[in-house]
Amino acid sequence: MSLKNILLVISLGITYFVINYAFLSTESYSSMEDYISSTKNEFSYEIEDIIYEEEWTGFHIKMISGEWLDSKKVENTEWWHYVDIVIPKETKTDTGIMFIDSGVEDETYFRLDSTSIGYALKAKSIIVNIHNIPFQPINFLDSEQESFYEDDLIAFAWNQFLEKGAKQKDIEWLPRLPMTRAVVRAMDLAQEIAFQNSVSLNDFVVSGASKRGWAAWTTAAVDSRVIGVVPMVIDMLNLVPSFENHFRSYGEFSPAVQSYINYDIQDWMDTEEFKILLSYVEPFSFKENFTMPKYIINAGSDEFFSTDSWRFYYDKLPGDKLLRYVPNTNHSLNGRYLNNDLLSYFYRIINDINMPTLKWDLSDNNLNVALDYEGNYNVSIWSAKNQNGRDFRLWQEGELWQKTNIQKSSNNNYKVEINNKSTGYEAIMMEFEIDPESDYPFIISTGPFVIPESYPFNKYEPLK
Repeated sequence: MSLKNILLVISLGITYFVINYAFLSTESYSSMEDYISSTKNEFSYEIEDIIYEEEWTGFHIKMISGEWLDSKKVENTEWWHYVDIVIPKETKTDTGIMFIDSGVEDETYFRLDSTSIGYALKAKSIIVNIHNIPFQPINFLDSEQESFYEDDLIAFAWNQFLEKGAKQKDIEWLPRLPMTRAVVRAMDLAQEIAFQNSVSLNDFVVSGASKRGWAAWTTAAVDSRVIGVVPMVIDMLNLVPSFENHFRSYGEFSPAVQSYINYDIQDWMDTEEFKILLSYVEPFSFKENFTMPKYIINAGSDEFFSTDSWRFYYDKLPGDKLLRYVPNTNHSLNGRYLNNDLLSYFYRIINDINMPTLKWDLSDNNLNVALDYEGNYNVSIWSAKNQNGRDFRLWQEGELWQKTNIQKSSNNNYKVEINNKSTGYEAIMMEFEIDPESDYPFIISTGPFVIPESYPFNKYEPLK
């Protein structure tokens, strides 16, 4: 070989090495959408069981949604989930329900119970449940704690991202990315199974509770197949002012969010690093994407969030939206998230039934409410009083909410005078039960207002 050819081979080899090394060493994701689309080849699945019943067929599928981090950071990089699908023998809609579920890796049972299957049969729609969101437990190799679940998992990973300087190359540390990816992959899988069974499935109403409610929001933000979203008990959009309200109400951070306190997340909230974190994963950062119908279900006595947290995000969300606060319930919503509220909303969407609209404001101690709906409904006022503080948490104060039924007005407009002359605080909201005599009664409410509007405690002062 001539010297010229030898030099050419060496040059090509160096070029190949430099290009590939540069790619590997600088690989990062620019956004949640980029992360999801860049890891498509990590998806796979195996059907473990098919359940044949007279009125429906069920599929129990183990799905690998992708890898998270690498073997130097976590013991097991692979995220997998059971995806359970029920296809009724008779379907009349190409919209399905996608429910994002919790769980852990050693739970292998079919998670759609008889009530959930009944919903699918009643709506004549496919229903899908994805379990183990986030994948857990996670064993972080540089932590003395062996297994991380739920908020511990999220808080530890957030801390890693923040401590590393909130650099773009480290956004993979944020668990919302693989959580959202898993739901997107579950929609892919459900459509593939439906196609194999000659059933049309084009889009979804997506729902989940708590961290899964957050994942419902982020899935809606990145995937156009989501035509409706029903997030439950994740009453914290616009997180920083929401938790300022939280602290000024209680004078401390609720024990329910202790995992985040353990990793000093509260002390990052005024920093540029935290703003960057929120820009990648906080639903309020994507609010312009939420043009699809929204039905937000919150607990009236949630231990995680203050009762009037809606004030910091609801009015800023675009498009059609409805709200429900469930009185005298905590974060568990009485133990069932895949519930009648979700089914009633879903039924109205797939049958193109007119939704009510509800507007309200508080002025001069009057709650002014305007309902736009031509059908039948019941109306009531819920109020809760606490002489000792601005605190309506169920575990702390018990069942404070009391209901008063009121007469319907002739023009669907209401004015409620709030006369809180006693010491302490009062929360008040109006509730409307739409079409109460139908098979699908539908409940909506105003957001709760708390009066007086003053706070018993000062703002938390972060240490960073």
